[in-house]
Amino acid sequence: MVIRCEWATKSPELMIYHDTRWGKPVFETNELFHALCLEIMQAGLTFQTVLKFEQGLLDAFDGFEVNRIAKFSTGQVEQLYSDKRIIRNHAKIDAIVNNARVVAENPAEFKQITWGTTNSTPIDHLLTEDLDQESIKQFVKKYVDQYKKMGLTRMGPTTTYSFLQAAGIVNDHLVNCEFR
Repeated sequence: MVIRCEWATKSPELMIYHDTRWGKPVFETNELFHALCLEIMQAGLTFQTVLKFEQGLLDAFDGFEVNRIAKFSTGQVEQLYSDKRIIRNHAKIDAIVNNARVVAENPAEFKQITWGTTNSTPIDHLLTEDLDQESIKQFVKKYVDQYKKMGLTRMGPTTTYSFLQAAGIVNDHLVNCEFR
């Protein structure tokens, strides 16, 4: 029997995401942005819901290419509000467009905040159980502050930490997980 993180056993989609993408280090700007956008969309929803809409999100947001999204017109953004292929939360859509514009202005700063403090080496928390919320808040505070200072929106502690996990900046696979 394959041993994996408990959350990944809840559905086949989560299992595939966990086994092939979650926690694998991502360094390319558009791939980092893709991971970030999925976490922004996830706030208040299950990640399974986000995965259900991922292909629609990829199509609607031009493959999460930062420079293309940064050029979206007001009309294009308004079309997204009624696009049935995606999660149609206006604040989340606006955040993705805003964040694309911010990252397009300074991709090096985005990558420096994301990977700079780790020297491009994932932080391995060697977890035997999930981290408590207070530990996460303390760890992620510097990231949240720097992302907000940069101009990124919807980057609270939970979304930011989930992004760091998804993009492999932190390795939070449980120590007995075969996909560490």
